[in-house]
Amino acid sequence: MKKYGIFLKKVWMGVFFLTLNSSFLSTFIKAQQKVTLDLERTVRLATDSSLAAQRYQSVYDATRFQYLAWQASRKPQFSLESTPVTYERYMTQRYLSAEDVDTYRQQRTFYSQAGIAATQNMEPWGGQFYGSTQLGYLRTFGDQNQTQFMTVPISFGYRQDLLFYNPLKWARQIEPLKLLAAEKTLAYGIETTSEEAVGKFFTLALAQDQLRMAEEYLASCDTIYAIAQRRYKISSISKAELSILELEKTNARTTLANARLQRQRASQALATYLGMDRNSDIELVIPTVVQNFRVDADEAIQFARENNPQYINSREAVVEAQRDADRARVEKNLSLSIDASVGLNQVSDNFSGAYRHPLSQDMATITLSIPLKDWGKRKNNYLAARSQVEAAQRAQQETSRDTELDVALSVADFNERQSLVETAHHALTIAEDAYAQTLQRFIKAQADAYSLSLAQSHWQTARQNQIASLQNYWLSYYHLRRLTLYDYQRHQVIRPAVR
Repeated sequence: MKKYGIFLKKVWMGVFFLTLNSSFLSTFIKAQQKVTLDLERTVRLATDSSLAAQRYQSVYDATRFQYLAWQASRKPQFSLESTPVTYERYMTQRYLSAEDVDTYRQQRTFYSQAGIAATQNMEPWGGQFYGSTQLGYLRTFGDQNQTQFMTVPISFGYRQDLLFYNPLKWARQIEPLKLLAAEKTLAYGIETTSEEAVGKFFTLALAQDQLRMAEEYLASCDTIYAIAQRRYKISSISKAELSILELEKTNARTTLANARLQRQRASQALATYLGMDRNSDIELVIPTVVQNFRVDADEAIQFARENNPQYINSREAVVEAQRDADRARVEKNLSLSIDASVGLNQVSDNFSGAYRHPLSQDMATITLSIPLKDWGKRKNNYLAARSQVEAAQRAQQETSRDTELDVALSVADFNERQSLVETAHHALTIAEDAYAQTLQRFIKAQADAYSLSLAQSHWQTARQNQIASLQNYWLSYYHLRRLTLYDYQRHQVIRPAVR
């Protein structure tokens, strides 16, 4: 076995010098940035720098700011409400008692008003408490100029649009669910980015290995063709066999050119996705499997129930449907709103007098609407809202069923992948050994060109299968991470790094 290995090393040394010369040429043609990437660093770059990750972050930020706005709305709100200047000039009708006639006179007025208003939502009842203080100035120009100040030193009241329905209570349930769903959706999106990065990583790994195999294959064809020429001269092989080997050499050059193009495309695709210079010279460190690493299906399903955003989104949809049904139930019978306030006010021709001896100011409004004959409109709206609740609950059950099935299948797939990687590695060892033996037998004229070509094809296929098995293993693992938002290697829930 040692002599077979020594022979292969000689062949690969030729490939090494061929690759070295081509790298020097490429350095003169175009300077490239050398980057070494392992799988972990690739995933980290994808989640930190890729445009997809930034897009997911922006979507989350929009929901987070909406949540902060809702939180702020629960606190007292203060505002300055003012009409700084209002000037009017118009004709108005007046009655002259001395002459017992109506006449039109020109009227000019200047008005300015300002006030401070405060509001506070009352979550226990669903209404709003409000208060204000105001100051107004009125100047009238005409036959008799007049100045007046109007003040409301204090006024406060309470309003509620619909009794027996509390939208603030429902908002207190829904808004935190929206934020939680946004956080989980962000983590889900980041894991989607990770899974895509893993796919591009192994696409480049396959392309790089295909390029190495093409280089090795061409060097091997050169060596074998040289040997075949010597054997042909001594009539050890036929002209047809020599022609086949020459054709293999020609095909090897074409395969090498195509492999270089595929490798360049895969490298640029990965670099662009990671936010790097697309002309970066990427060198990959191929990962291995985690030995004796298995995932329990029941635990994975429980992690999915707690973390998968589809569960939270479906739960939010049910609560929103219940809110709409609650409102439709109240409106089905009657609509009732109230608005009541008490305060003080005063009017005077001077500023200080407007705050002296204020008078009471009271206001109360009750608005009631009872349907007498609406041809079933409100009743059907209520029934439609109840049907929406049932539909949301059915959708929640379907989401739970489908996601749990996906998790269970993904766990089974991942647990099986480790043995498949080991099988692929064992097959590679056998194929490599078989190729070395066939090559040695060909040199000794104990095997024909077809057997050598077949052994080399098996060896190359086994190499590709090994990388593909590693690709499927890690894609399966990151797919499972995305479904459950759980890191099984570090034993922790995956939470996004919120800005």
